Amino acid sequence: MLLNVDPFNRNNEHFNVSFKVLGDVIEAVGTPDFVHRLTVLLNEVVPLDVAHVERSRVDVSMPSGYRCEWIGSSGIGMENAEVSDVMTLYYERFQDADPLFADLRGKTGTLLVVRDISALPPGEFRQRLFDDVRIGHECVLARGTRYAQHSIALERARRQPPFSLAEMTRFRAVSDFLFPLLELHASTTAAKRIAHLPTDTAPLSMFDARVAAEGIRLSKREYETCKHLIAGKTLPETAEILEVRLASAESYVKRAFAKLGVRTKRELIAWGHGTPALGHVAGGDATH
Repeated sequence: MLLNVDPFNRNNEHFNVSFKVLGDVIEAVGTPDFVHRLTVLLNEVVPLDVAHVERSRVDVSMPSGYRCEWIGSSGIGMENAEVSDVMTLYYERFQDADPLFADLRGKTGTLLVVRDISALPPGEFRQRLFDDVRIGHECVLARGTRYAQHSIALERARRQPPFSLAEMTRFRAVSDFLFPLLELHASTTAAKRIAHLPTDTAPLSMFDARVAAEGIRLSKREYETCKHLIAGKTLPETAEILEVRLASAESYVKRAFAKLGVRTKRELIAWGHGTPALGHVAGGDATH
């Protein structure tokens, strides 16, 4: 259900976000702690159990036409393991079948949507993503351009009341200063999960796709060195192909690896497949 909420009407209610909590979020931009601190801030505005952050970008190589990336999730007083398992399941099997996000992707401006979980038909999607993890209420705030969209999903357990219109208004009101921080964070960190990464794509194509998706700037020589290593060449063979000294090839590798955050040829190939992106999760209990 799409809500038409006036972003400037706070329903005559005061809500305060402390400067310390806001400062903590700003300080954490680009670090693994960002989503957790964002969740703590949002909990001051709208009480919640778990928050999820996603980015989607236009990508014609993906089955849906969008590259959908899980930036992170965090909960209030919750464990890490369950959210990681469920989010992995969501992006591997259910992301394309999710009607809420299918309707949101590609739309511009700021949109606030409430999912009626009770109206979802019985089946594995509802069972695995909501019933099994005891989630009864969800709302999503998304902001998009024609090229990319960022979204924040808030969820509550069944024991909690539904999100009220006043709470949705408060959620919408803080978006103008939260989304720029989220966009900056997403542009400087690797996604934890990318939906539907083609498994039959050549390693170099997968490497190219991830370099482009994360906006990493490799020099021509740095890229060519990585390309030949991914193709199975040794470093001396690569130096010979590029007609440079071995010491120069070693320098290109060192600079490229530093930018990519890898240490070995094996890690380089795994990075192209997205494996290093499945790292830290700050906390949580469910999924959108």
